[in-house]
Parts: sequence; structure tokens; C-alpha cells
Amino acid sequence: MSSPIVPVVSPPEPPQPLTLVCANCHATLSGEYCATCGQRHEPHVHTVAHFAGEALESVSHADSRLWRTLWYLLSRPGFLTKEFFAGRRVSYLPPFRLYLVLSVIFFLFAGLSSDAPEDTAATSATSANSRDPVVAQQRMQEEAAARKDVLDEAQQAIDEARKQTDSGADLSASETNDSTLKVQIKGLDEFCEAFDEPEKGGSGATARRNVRQFCHKVRGDTSALFTALGHNLPKAMFIFLPLLAGIMKLMYWRPRRYYVEHLLFLVHNHAFVFVMLIMFMLVDLLIHPVIGDYVWPFYVAGSLYTIWYIFRAMRNMYGQHGALTFLKYLVLGWTYIVTAFFTLLLTLIFLALTA
Repeated sequence: MSSPIVPVVSPPEPPQPLTLVCANCHATLSGEYCATCGQRHEPHVHTVAHFAGEALESVSHADSRLWRTLWYLLSRPGFLTKEFFAGRRVSYLPPFRLYLVLSVIFFLFAGLSSDAPEDTAATSATSANSRDPVVAQQRMQEEAAARKDVLDEAQQAIDEARKQTDSGADLSASETNDSTLKVQIKGLDEFCEAFDEPEKGGSGATARRNVRQFCHKVRGDTSALFTALGHNLPKAMFIFLPLLAGIMKLMYWRPRRYYVEHLLFLVHNHAFVFVMLIMFMLVDLLIHPVIGDYVWPFYVAGSLYTIWYIFRAMRNMYGQHGALTFLKYLVLGWTYIVTAFFTLLLTLIFLALTA
């Protein structure tokens, strides 16, 4: 008797994997990120919690580039510049982005520092005492007497200075209100008086009018000048750094290096200086009102560390021995001061012409 025929059943085919495409460029995905445009594949619906989690992760995640970059910037002079030219860049913030972020934070804190009260404790005590009419009246009399003494002493000093010299940067004081003593620079007044003549037309009429408006703005109120400088110095730095990088290329002409190497070296070092200045301002805003002048060791230590840091960064970046590096360090410091002076002068001329 023949055995029954058993049909052969083939096993089911495994399901084909779903082909994923990038939502941005529609290229086929082989991982979490698109190999063509770099966008991350996130098919799920975005919620408020999702966005908050991404923001928190970008700032505080253990793999965040921000904290790693700041740590190496503060602790290892010249390290970030060498890493950039060695091709190891993905782990750190790009140099110019780091510089821009820190410069914005620095000038923001600088504005806050200039607007902050000088003595919080004294201000609080004054506010408390002002509630008592007797104390308030006595304080007003003392302040009026003190203002009169200061103005009398300033006028005497000005009269003596005028007797001793007829030129130079003599100072004149004028009382614009009951509590303000403004100092004017005689040289600035003489400069502005040269542009007070009526316009004669021609190609320079607009420039003369702008300079005259600038002089009227800052004459008798130098705070307007410093405010304008504070707003334009970040732009001036984009002229200052390339000039200084060109000078460094002349200093390090052998072995031959690319200009951008010196430029990025200065960008990283200025970013470090911005961090130190931000720390100084934080100490001045938060710690100094509490402990007073006892914060001076921090300022001294920070300044000494900055001086050593720049020298060590030059040593690590360019690999020359200590004596030659120290000599170039001194030359760089002198050049820095001269270049900064001319950059500031160009900024003042720009402000005067565009007032």
C-alpha cells in the first residue's frame, strides 16, 4: 500500500525591512542621521515635552560640546587650536561660533555691570533711613554741603591748572544740575570748535555735519561717547583680530604657517579672555557686595593666570623654546597695545562720520 503524498509547504518569507527616507532631502537612510544632509530622523510627533527635553539635553547632556569646549579652553592653553588643525573638530564648538557666543555674553554682562548699583548695602540703608523725615532732612543737608565742597575744590584745581599751563588736556567742570559734575576735555572742545563753522557745501559737507552732530552729542557728557564705543567695539574686533593675525604671521614666518592658523589661535585666546572677564564681572556683581574688597586675591590670581595662559598657549601652539617664545610674547604684547589703540582711533573716526 502506497504512503499518502504529503504536500511540501514552503516557510513564509521574512518581512522586508521598511525603507526609510530622509524627510528633508528624501535620500535613503542607513542610520539615525542622513548621510546626505545630516538631518536627524525623528518620525514621532513633537510635543512640548519633547522640545523641552531636547533643549535640556543640548545644554546639560554629558556629551554636550559646550562644556567640553569651555573646559579645554580654560585648562589647556592652545589645545583647541591644535585639535582643530589636527582634524578633530566634531567634539568641540567651532572657533568662530565660540568667539561670537562669548563676546555677546561678555558685552551683555558689561552692560549689566554698568547699570548695577555701586553699593547695594548702602542703597538699602539709605532707603530705610529716608523713611524718617528728620534723618532724611539731615542727609539732604549733608549731601548739599558735600556737593558744594567738591565743586569748590574742583574749581580751585581748575584755576590752578589754567595758571600753570595754557595748552594740553586741561579740565573744566560745570554743574549741569544740583548733583551732577561733568568733566570736559579741552582738546575735545577745540576739535569740535573746528567743525562749528557754517557748511560751505562740497563733498565733505556731509562728513562735517556728522562730525558736528557727534561733537554736540558727546560734548559735556562723555558717557555718551563710552556708550557708543561699547556698541561698536564688537564690530571693531573683526578688524582688530585680522590685523593682529597678519603681524603674528610675520613673527612666525619659519616654519611657514597659514594665515588662518594665527587667526584661529587669536580667536581662541580672545574667547578665553572673554571667559575670564565674564568671571570677573560675576564676582563683582555677586561676591563683591557681600565680602567687599576681600575679593582682590581672585582678581590678582585671574590676571596672573591670564598672563601665563597666553604665554603657554604660544609655547604649545608653535613649539618654540621658552626664551624665544617669551621674546615674541613681549613683542606681541606691545603690538597688541599699538594695534588696539589704532583700532580704537578708527572706531572713534567711524562714530564721528556716521553720527
